[in-house]
Amino acid sequence: MKGFRVLLLGGLLLSPGCAVQRPETISGQQFVNYGDTPLSHTIYLGSDGGFHYFAWSHGKSGGQWKVSKRELILTNQFALGEREASLLKLPNDQWCAYPCE
Repeated sequence: MKGFRVLLLGGLLLSPGCAVQRPETISGQQFVNYGDTPLSHTIYLGSDGGFHYFAWSHGKSGGQWKVSKRELILTNQFALGEREASLLKLPNDQWCAYPCE
């Protein structure tokens, strides 16, 4: 019986719902801002040395992206994990993590 519990727990840990989601790397041209509604949104999660990170949802689809900082200009950046922000597109075609300065 103990062996069965170990197998069951191992199966649960390997199931897709329990897996840690890794962001998909996309280009700056592939980036989409789906807005800021509960069912359709793109949320900026922060940046590290090389990438900007985003979580997105569009209808029943969703996921996470990372985009090279060289391919997507984003003002008002902050460190990954510090907070989350909606995005605004500025008149100069740059993106800004809200609140924009």
